Amino acid sequence: MATVLLQSLLLASAGLFSVGSITLVILLLISDQGWRNGLGYALGYFGAYSLIGVSIVLVGYQAAENQTASQSNLAPIITIVLGSLLLWLSLSNWRKPAPDEKKESRFFSIIDTITPFKAFGFGALVSVINFKNLALFLSALSVVIISNLQVTDKIIIALLVAFVFCQSVIIPVLICLLVPKKANQLLNGIKDWLGKHSRAIGIWFPLIFGLIFLLKGFTGLR
Repeated sequence: MATVLLQSLLLASAGLFSVGSITLVILLLISDQGWRNGLGYALGYFGAYSLIGVSIVLVGYQAAENQTASQSNLAPIITIVLGSLLLWLSLSNWRKPAPDEKKESRFFSIIDTITPFKAFGFGALVSVINFKNLALFLSALSVVIISNLQVTDKIIIALLVAFVFCQSVIIPVLICLLVPKKANQLLNGIKDWLGKHSRAIGIWFPLIFGLIFLLKGFTGLR
């Protein structure tokens, strides 16, 4: 269990570099309703990923119980598919033009109209429609799905994976709650740093994890 836990949490740490999610929660935290909007968004975000994780683990567990000996290559194939998807994301980010700074200013004008309840729903929605983040999350979760652990252990690890993956939005909220006087300065500093390095993060992280998954998948084929 320890090996599966460490591998899955290591892959889940890629969520810490979800530039879009961090930027969005920071904009919510410095809006009129401040930490309430940020907390609502973080709860919706984490809740949705937790639900997705547990649901996929249960479906995968049922599929594993019905798996025959001739299907022993299923796990490596899934790993190869996820690795290929991550490489595609890396290539997509490399070919994408530089972000338009005007888009952020337009969104900032809308952000003040969002309530904590709407922020909660928005966080849940983003976790589903953000294809790139979902691919990274499923990559971390795949380690759990293809393991031989009991279903209760898989569910526990899936929840921990969701928690680690969502640190990108949880940490900014904690900063706002724990150091409110310095929160704006710290959050704006993080946002500016991410703005400068977002392209490199979007290219290199999917590339590295994609290559790891492809290597693991091909070596596991029989």
